[in-house]
Amino acid sequence: MSRRTSVILAVAAFLVGLFTGGWSVATYYGRYTDRLTINMLDANATVTVAILNRLRAGYTTNAVEILETGLDGDLICLGGFLVHPGELKRDPLTMEAIQMVRDYRLRFPHKSGSPTVDVAASKVFVVTDGTNGNH
Repeated sequence: MSRRTSVILAVAAFLVGLFTGGWSVATYYGRYTDRLTINMLDANATVTVAILNRLRAGYTTNAVEILETGLDGDLICLGGFLVHPGELKRDPLTMEAIQMVRDYRLRFPHKSGSPTVDVAASKVFVVTDGTNGNH
């Protein structure tokens, strides 16, 4: 086998491996993100039905508490991205959402009953103007 043939075979094997590896990663990642999205949508639908049932039964306080708890969870998850707060600040929709929640929490202060949750939920507000949501 000539040197030229060996190089062509090596390059071809590399490209096949690269394509196969890329396809495998894309397939795995696609399934993984699909599963995460499905789980999130399942959870959101379940919470929405629970809230709607409480509202229709006249239990507005209970429904508000469920929503406040969900909002705390969302804020804590957003706060997890504060390792790189610049990334949050670069997205105008994210900043608008955080500001909207901050304004809401300033109007309607909420205590979860857990100081740890309250502190964690208010940390995300540092990306607005440095003040917390009056948690």
